[in-house]
Amino acid sequence: MIVRFCLYSVFKNLRFFEPFLVLYLLANAAAGGPELRYVQVGALIGYQKWLTGMLEIPSGAATDRWGRRRALILCFVCYAFAFPVFALSGGAGASQLVLLYAGMTLFAIGEAFRTGSHKAIMLDWLEESGRSEDATRVIGLTRFFSKTSAGLSSLAGGILVYLTGRFDLLFWAATVPALFGIVVMYSYPRWLEGEQSRDPKSRRDLSWSGRVRALWAVPGTALLMLQSVVFESHVKVAQHYIQPFFKEGLQSHSVAIVGGAGALAVGIYYLVQDVLGGTASLFAPRVQSWWGGAGRANRISVLLAPILVVIVASALTQNWIGLVVTGFVLLATLQNVRRPVFVSLLNRSIDKPQRATTLSIESQARSWSFAVLAPTTGWVADHYGLSSCLFLVAGLLVVGVVLELLQHRGTRGFGEVS
Repeated sequence: MIVRFCLYSVFKNLRFFEPFLVLYLLANAAAGGPELRYVQVGALIGYQKWLTGMLEIPSGAATDRWGRRRALILCFVCYAFAFPVFALSGGAGASQLVLLYAGMTLFAIGEAFRTGSHKAIMLDWLEESGRSEDATRVIGLTRFFSKTSAGLSSLAGGILVYLTGRFDLLFWAATVPALFGIVVMYSYPRWLEGEQSRDPKSRRDLSWSGRVRALWAVPGTALLMLQSVVFESHVKVAQHYIQPFFKEGLQSHSVAIVGGAGALAVGIYYLVQDVLGGTASLFAPRVQSWWGGAGRANRISVLLAPILVVIVASALTQNWIGLVVTGFVLLATLQNVRRPVFVSLLNRSIDKPQRATTLSIESQARSWSFAVLAPTTGWVADHYGLSSCLFLVAGLLVVGVVLELLQHRGTRGFGEVS
């Protein structure tokens, strides 16, 4: 099963267009399409996150009830339709935005059924196999394959844009692994649909508010999830601006991205970032041990994040390109160390039959947070520059530090579990 878990991770992350999506929108790559500003790009991506968030809880509940394997098959089907719509938007002229929002809608539906589902399947399999203590290691291993395949797809995407000068081919290329993902999910054993799917007696008809109240009932869990929402959404927003940074930096040196060497530079950067991030996930159990347990590892990650963003923003004001790139890479590495640790930590207190629902609540909150932050920081970037935008993100990350301190003070025993 671990091999199939890794195959899922590979096919999910062969999205050749991702390192170029913001650049594509900002560069007005579609013939005759409207030129977009940072705030408009943020609104478009924020819409996808908002819609995903709106669907998270009902899709998570449906996934737990009717089957996680079926939900992931539906996820890949949505991807297989969404990516061609993105590709066709390239020649749509004035209708470009309509197709982009249509593609984002399909993508959002797929994401809503994906988030939490596969981790719930892995945690179920580990528990049934008597290997629950291996959660950090197995999640780290699959994340290594996720990030490494994402990095390789970024390099492949850069080569494709360099050779052809076309963005639409990236979306067509991403459709193929989505189809393979459907095949992989069909190969999963049916018993991994989930406990509620296997046994209707285990179903619990809780409302959205009831599920949230159930989380608050477990000491430390709600604060842990809130802190994770702040960390993940704000770090993701910060990373959102690496593409505009490359665009401005390369243009200042007269290096083109579309059909130029700039595409290779972007691809190489994402290859390095994702391979290092994947390796960090692979070694997450060791880092967890070095830092004194899961609670301490999570805490250190939350404390380091705003510091790294401040370093990146400060380096950007001085045009220290090397330090900016290094800071972004370290931020991604930190995120990839923390995620397996967090899931393992959370798994100790969540209700087992409703794993996908619980993880979907966390993912929904992250999506909504990103949906608000993306256009807001885009407006700041339009009016005050990228560095001001990143300083704002760093300030907001401090909220996560406060939540972590509250969680640690209120539940010292929980936070210190190794």
